[in-house]
Amino acid sequence: MTESLQILATLAAAQIAIAIAPGQNTVLVVHAGAHDRRLGLAVAAGIWPVGILWAIGSLAGLGTLFAALPQLAEAMRLACGLYLIWLGAKAIRRSFTAPVLAAVSADPMTPAGALRAGALSTLTNPKAIAYYMSIFTATGAYALSPMEQALAAVLMPTISSLWYALLAVFVSSRPVATVIDRGRSWFDRLAGLTMIGFGARLLASRG
Repeated sequence: MTESLQILATLAAAQIAIAIAPGQNTVLVVHAGAHDRRLGLAVAAGIWPVGILWAIGSLAGLGTLFAALPQLAEAMRLACGLYLIWLGAKAIRRSFTAPVLAAVSADPMTPAGALRAGALSTLTNPKAIAYYMSIFTATGAYALSPMEQALAAVLMPTISSLWYALLAVFVSSRPVATVIDRGRSWFDRLAGLTMIGFGARLLASRG
């Protein structure tokens, strides 16, 4: 195996581990997918292009801009934290709505909204660029050819989005959906509280 292939294989393995580890995107996908498979897949689809954007930006030296303008990363951190708290509050509020009313609510979960949630959650997370910078540095990806770097930039977010898509399919499968439906309100409240927790932790973090 050539050095380039070793680097790409290492990046892929690292991305699989990162994707499987529970995080805010996992919660968003599971919560949306538990309501409707299309919603979970929409969240995964929204995460994918932003992941590519961050990967390309890291390879292009976007991290230097963040280092020179720490207030930009700070603004993104606050935006991401507040957005997650807002999503969590919406999920909790929806959990207290009667099922019949929730179906005709003026504030339903839609594929467009799920797509936007996945994109905004990833776009406003300053830790995404830090992750790509660190993993590219640790593996020596900056020494890859432009074509190989482009492959890495597409490969890594694709791995994550495929995992999230599989997760959406799993939670929306009949056996799992049946279990979730039995405690739908409590599931939504738990998901909402988890999102609020991620948002609060992000707001409390520094650097």
